[in-house]
Amino acid sequence: MRIRVWLLLGTLLASFSSVACTLTMGYRTNERMPLIAASPNNDGLYVDFYSLVAEKLGCELEVIRGPKKRILKQLKDGEIDFYPGFNFNEHRALFTYYLENGFPGGDAGISRQDFPTITDLSQLEGSTILQALGSPNFVRNLEAVKIYAVPEMTIEKAVGLLRKKRGDFYIYNHASLNYYLKLHSNKDIKVHPECCGGVEPLYLGFSRRSEHYQEQANPNYLPDQKLSPENFPVQLKEGTKAYQLQQLLRQMKQSGETDNIYHQYY
Repeated sequence: MRIRVWLLLGTLLASFSSVACTLTMGYRTNERMPLIAASPNNDGLYVDFYSLVAEKLGCELEVIRGPKKRILKQLKDGEIDFYPGFNFNEHRALFTYYLENGFPGGDAGISRQDFPTITDLSQLEGSTILQALGSPNFVRNLEAVKIYAVPEMTIEKAVGLLRKKRGDFYIYNHASLNYYLKLHSNKDIKVHPECCGGVEPLYLGFSRRSEHYQEQANPNYLPDQKLSPENFPVQLKEGTKAYQLQQLLRQMKQSGETDNIYHQYY
C-alpha cells in the first residue's frame, strides 16, 4: 500500500514539475512567414521549434503577442523570457543575453529594379531607407540618409512603399526576403544579397531579468574589444534554464536536428 502511495505521489510531483516550468516567447503581432503567422495565429517555424526545445527542457512554451514596443518592455522587465530572433546592439544588451538559436541569419536588401546594386552600406548615402519603428538603424553612421519608419513593418508593406517611391531601400533577414519573393511575383523588385555582411549566426534574446536567468562574470571577456554576443562581460550560470537552453541549442545544431527542422519551412 505504501509503495502505491509513494508511486502516486511521485507521479503527481512529476506531473506538477512538468508544467511548473514555462518558457515565455514574445513576438510582435504581424506575420513573418514561415516563422510565425499574424496574431492571434502563432503557427510557424518558431512555435514548432521552440515548443520542441521547451519540451526537451521539461517545460511548456507560452507565446505572447503584442506591439513590438510593448514586447520589448516586457522582455526588459522579465515578463517575457525570450524573443526568438533578435539583432544585437549595445542598448538591447543591457537587458538581453544573446544565444545562437542555430538558424542562419544575416540580412539582405531590396529596392526597385532601377536602383544601383549595393554591396556596401556606405553606397546608400543620399537614399531613403525603410524600416520598422523601433528596429535597429543599420545606417545610423551614414550621412545624408533619410529614415522612413512605420510601425509593424512587413515585407509586403515595404514592397508597396518602394513601388510608391516612399523609400529606396529596405533591409531585412535574407531568408525571409527570399521566401516572400519566391511566393509572390515581384519582377520589379531587386534583391541585394551582398549589401549587409552576408550569412551570420541568428540569435534569440533572453531576458536578463527572467526567473530562468542568472549570470556571472565572464573571465574571457576582453574589455578593449568590441562588445558582441561572443565578447560579453557576463556568462550564464550553470544549472539555470537559460544555461540548459544554450547547451541544448548547441547540441541540436551539431546533430543536424535544427537544420532538418529549418529546411522543412525554407
